[in-house]
Amino acid sequence: MQDSNFERLVGCFEQVFPDLDRNEIPDASHDRVAGWDSIAQVTLLSLVGEAFGVDIDFEEFEGATSFAAVLELVNARIVSD
Repeated sequence: MQDSNFERLVGCFEQVFPDLDRNEIPDASHDRVAGWDSIAQVTLLSLVGEAFGVDIDFEEFEGATSFAAVLELVNARIVSD
């Protein structure tokens, strides 16, 4: 069973990348997802902030170019907030 942060983040990725199969999301990364451009990155940042109730600045989020990296950032932010 996945934790709730994982599942909520999957939901964010589903909204930003609707063509991506749900089973592919945990392996998603900037170099594997054709539609992952700067606009998708900003949209994802916004959705993640709303879904988790955290403020993440763009510079911090800019390096999070995979599902795993975004999840790690979210988990760290939630613990530190």
